[in-house]
Amino acid sequence: MGEITKSGVRALVEAGDERTLLALFDEDPSRVRRYLTRLTRAADDACRARAVVCFKTLSRERSAHMPEFFLEIVRRSLWEMNEEGGNVAWSAPEVAGAVIAGSPVRYGGFFSYLFHAAVDEPSFQPSLLAAFELVSAADPSLTRPFEEQARALREAL
Repeated sequence: MGEITKSGVRALVEAGDERTLLALFDEDPSRVRRYLTRLTRAADDACRARAVVCFKTLSRERSAHMPEFFLEIVRRSLWEMNEEGGNVAWSAPEVAGAVIAGSPVRYGGFFSYLFHAAVDEPSFQPSLLAAFELVSAADPSLTRPFEEQARALREAL
């Protein structure tokens, strides 16, 4: 397919070309993950939101063959949310939520960890609410225990 570049992945994300993105992912999953993760931290909200959706698509389409790869994305997101250094990945809850939403049967058990890790940290709350919506749309039973807290959080923001 050619060289996988940051600008190339961004162009695919912006164009919504999931088929080509999946093909690139099949060539080099780690590189595509790395570039998508960078895009989830972009100042451009539309691009950031599209990159999050790409994580959901990749999880839905490839987690059956690569379950540990996507589990690692969830694990990294949880780690980033608990990292005490100056680098805070504000979109980490949404990235983990997208992976969970892409394959709720496989990763749904991690939603409670995600919720508890983010709910009391104001900087993560908008991303947590976005993750809540993604997961709720995929499997409402996973988010049901947290509905009241999410509602209160939505009202407070």
